[in-house]
Amino acid sequence: MIASFAPGCPPAWHDALDQLTEAWAGGSELLEQADATVAAAVAQHGDRIRFAARDRVPMEIRRAAAASGHWVADVPVVGEGRVELLWYLREQSVSHDYHRYGNLGRRAAESRRAVR
Repeated sequence: MIASFAPGCPPAWHDALDQLTEAWAGGSELLEQADATVAAAVAQHGDRIRFAARDRVPMEIRRAAAASGHWVADVPVVGEGRVELLWYLREQSVSHDYHRYGNLGRRAAESRRAVR
């Protein structure tokens, strides 16, 4: 994870985030970056970008994200981690459907393991 601060942000913000996330995100990078630098990074390898509020997203970053097809989450941050982390969850489900009464249709000819 990379947390990017705009140039001129109070050092207390950086220190507070570093302290609050030390236990679970010790390997995170906390950087001070201009909007142009963030936009270039988004275009190259950003996947999901999180801003604390809609009005805080610079248009330059929105354009870079739109051009590269990346997601910008810009709704207010929720204090409940299980809800907030849903922005970053990638879920995949795999399903095999067999008819419960044994009528497999086209799949009747497939090889199957022996029933024990």
